[in-house]
Amino acid sequence: MKKLAKSILLVGVIGLTTSLTYAQTQSRGEVTDQEFVIRKDRVLTVPVQPRVFERLPVLPQPKGLTDFNYMVNKYPLTLPPLVLETTPIQKPFRAPQLDLYPGFLRVGYGNFASPLLEARYMATEAEQVNYSINLGHQSFGKGPVKGEQSAESHTKFGGDVSYFADLFEVFGGLEWQQDKYSFYGVSPVNFENPDFETSDNVLNTVKVKAGIRDIEKVGPFSYDAQISYRNFKDSYMAKENEFGAAATGKFRPNEDWRGQVGISYFMTDPEDLNYSKTRTYFAIRPELAYKMGEFRFSAGLNLVSENDSIADKSSDFRIFPNLKASYQFAEEFGFFGEFSGDVKRNTYYSFVSENPYLGPSEQLLNTIQNYKVEGGIEGQFQEAFHYRAAVNVSRYNNMHFFVTNFPFPTPGADSTRFSIVYDDKTTVFNINGELGFRFSDIYSMGTRLDLYQYDLSTQGEAWHKPTWEFRVNNQVTPFQGLLLQANLNFMGGIKARGYDLSDIFGQTGPYQVVKLKTIADLQLKADYQITNRFAVFAEGNNILNGRNTRWLNYPVRGIQLIGGVSMKF
Repeated sequence: MKKLAKSILLVGVIGLTTSLTYAQTQSRGEVTDQEFVIRKDRVLTVPVQPRVFERLPVLPQPKGLTDFNYMVNKYPLTLPPLVLETTPIQKPFRAPQLDLYPGFLRVGYGNFASPLLEARYMATEAEQVNYSINLGHQSFGKGPVKGEQSAESHTKFGGDVSYFADLFEVFGGLEWQQDKYSFYGVSPVNFENPDFETSDNVLNTVKVKAGIRDIEKVGPFSYDAQISYRNFKDSYMAKENEFGAAATGKFRPNEDWRGQVGISYFMTDPEDLNYSKTRTYFAIRPELAYKMGEFRFSAGLNLVSENDSIADKSSDFRIFPNLKASYQFAEEFGFFGEFSGDVKRNTYYSFVSENPYLGPSEQLLNTIQNYKVEGGIEGQFQEAFHYRAAVNVSRYNNMHFFVTNFPFPTPGADSTRFSIVYDDKTTVFNINGELGFRFSDIYSMGTRLDLYQYDLSTQGEAWHKPTWEFRVNNQVTPFQGLLLQANLNFMGGIKARGYDLSDIFGQTGPYQVVKLKTIADLQLKADYQITNRFAVFAEGNNILNGRNTRWLNYPVRGIQLIGGVSMKF
């Protein structure tokens, strides 16, 4: 029992000692028994504090910059001047390699025994002296009537040369041209005779020119002056020499104002079977132009003196106004107007260039344009279409027409040759319109329509003048190197003077009026660039194969095809 008591006492002492030791080591942060009271009905509230909005402090405004004065004192130094030595810079520069070929040759052949030759050679280097030489020939050994009886040929040879100084260019040129025509406009009955032959006419022309002009075209002043000489003659008795001198001076005081003065003088001495006279033409044309934004205006005078012999002519000297104005309201719409007058210079060479079947002339007269009044609109839209439409009225004296002299009832008259007649007072009404379209560099089209009405005083009709014209030009580049063109030309309302009916019983009119058929000409062209040097081409004229007759009894060739190659060298 004592042993049991001792054991219990020992365990108690050890336990108490352990508890004291643990109590000593856990005295900090120990958790002891506590009593907590939880009240659910107690509400915690926080006193409301007023919110204070404080403004940002106003920053001081910066003061403006004030002037500062500095005192600069000179301190002369006895130092030697600085010597700079310039040395050229060695910069490598490679000029672009351009495919420039001085020579060009084009050779072709087609039906109607028509060879074609074009040649050109020109300088390609930028030298003080530049030159070019050109040659062209195209002939038709057979024509629309009886083959060789209606042959035709054209040959041209010439050259130009220029000398470039620092401020001006001196230029000159020489050209020889020969055109051969057959007078095949006769009755078909004559061709039934095996011995019948048509007569030919060879027109030879020589032109020479020389002049000087400035190189700087955008300066305050520019000029251009030249003298010229032309000699013309045919296979018969017609010949004409012409000497001319012309000069133009332009001045530009600023971007808005521009002025110019043109002076020209021509002297011709035509000779024919029944005509020989020295004709002079002198003109001075001052003009002043102004632009402000999209507004354009120009005012000038045409002062002309010419010595043509006309009945009841009051003076050789004439003055005409030359007023033009335009205003583009917007890109899509604008208007323009003109009031002017002038003297159109006519020569035997200009008449033959218009009608190569001209015969002997009795008198050569200039055409007097007393006035021209024109107004119209123009513009563009969608950056691809552009249009222009106008109406004009012109009054002329001595307007020329071409007529044929028939052997009946006048014996000995030659029906193959035309002569010139004039109308004393002619009023021409013209309505015209243009429409163009361009799609990138692939396709472009241009059209124009002209309507004419003639009010005559002495002539019965406007002989060989069309009353309407319509033209359509198309150009297509489907891919690089290929160029296609399709052009369509219409002309109608042409009337020719026929037999003299004044002595025929039952006729009241002086001349028979012959109405020519409408002219319709379709032209196709194709050029294909094989390499930079070689290309092939093909052309077709009168593809519709119409028996087009521009001049009475002179039908043109049918379908005309020609093809060939071109080369650069």
